[in-house]
Amino acid sequence: MRPTRRGVAVTAVAVAALLVSAQFGQPGLSAVAGPLLVGVFAAAVQVLWAGEPTVERTHLRRGFPGETKRVALSVDGSGIATVSDALPEGLDGEATATRSLPAAVRYDVTYAARGEHRVGPVDVTVTDALGLVRREYTVDETSEVLVYPPVYRLGGPGAFARTFTPESEDRQSFDRLREYVHGDSLRDVHWKSSAKREDLLVKEFADARSDRGLLVVAEASEGHGDEMAAAAATVAMAALEHGLAVELVVPNAAVSKGYGDTHRTRLLETLARAGAGRSERAADADVAVRADGDGVTVSVGGRERSFADVTASRDNPIASEVSG
Repeated sequence: MRPTRRGVAVTAVAVAALLVSAQFGQPGLSAVAGPLLVGVFAAAVQVLWAGEPTVERTHLRRGFPGETKRVALSVDGSGIATVSDALPEGLDGEATATRSLPAAVRYDVTYAARGEHRVGPVDVTVTDALGLVRREYTVDETSEVLVYPPVYRLGGPGAFARTFTPESEDRQSFDRLREYVHGDSLRDVHWKSSAKREDLLVKEFADARSDRGLLVVAEASEGHGDEMAAAAATVAMAALEHGLAVELVVPNAAVSKGYGDTHRTRLLETLARAGAGRSERAADADVAVRADGDGVTVSVGGRERSFADVTASRDNPIASEVSG
């Protein structure tokens, strides 16, 4: 506990008044100094009596870079307090506010970078009503928030099928022919049979859902993990959208093949934490992602393309579908 600048000034005036009064016999100055010193003492008692405040925070939801979320702190105690929440690099926001306790403190935080971030602890500086004395506390109230990698929009209709779907003659065992349905791949059209009819016929394969898988392997040189994660996330999310079971391998983790919203979350979680490095399974990849000082590339069946060339925009096509 220590005096504020105002408290120092008030104390200095009181002490000066006492010295002048003693030296020159001015009793009126003593009458001024007394209340000032009493005020400082009373302020110290008020701050001491207030004690250490308590802080509770609400859960901070997950999200993507560029999104803004609301942080809510409930601060219990007494006195006037300046509350400052510690934000790590990768999260941006104005996390300092002054309130009369008890109080609810709310502020917005913008996610600037992917990764697992710790918010807190909370610094609370309590002062008296006149702002003469202060006492500082650090409340160990923290929480973790996971920021997913950005997901970009691929370029144009059919971009995923043209760029990322591996061609394979024996990818599934042929089952039967059926009428074409909007959304079917044109490479599955049986043109010879369709020529005999007015409608298009497509080849259907046995156990298509379980066999249609895509292995995405991502690698990055040191300092380029963010670019790797963004490219791998874009490919993996598009593959799920097109009905493929996605398996993911990154330098420090792997996710087995799967479908659905739960699997999508697992993929995003893994890519949020993925670091730079090499993978032993790069040679087995259906889609290989590589990020280094020369840029980001994706390779499919020996064909390598710049990741920038296959994306249409930085708009996130799944941001509204993924909740924290």
